[in-house]
Amino acid sequence: MANRGRPKGSGNKPLSRVLSERLSERFPDYDPVMELVAATIRIKDIATESNDIQDYKSLVDSLEKASRFIQPQLKSIEVQTDNALTVSIMKKRFDGSKSSGTDDADS
Repeated sequence: MANRGRPKGSGNKPLSRVLSERLSERFPDYDPVMELVAATIRIKDIATESNDIQDYKSLVDSLEKASRFIQPQLKSIEVQTDNALTVSIMKKRFDGSKSSGTDDADS
């Protein structure tokens, strides 16, 4: 069977590239990421001046959106094992005497 789909390494969303090129032609000095960062800084100034919880919530939302463009986002992974893992915990006092809360089955 023939290999179907996009070749490896090809860019995603070609329409986005076309749109980005057209926007840069029409508005050469406009950068949406820089505008988002500037708006986040302004929201921070407003939150600091007003000391209102709603303004701080808006700041956190804006920081989260802006950070997606600056910091890489960690992907979650799921770990599954076929083997069961048993963990036993033994509590021991530093002075050498037995702890009253041991997990021994025969005590």
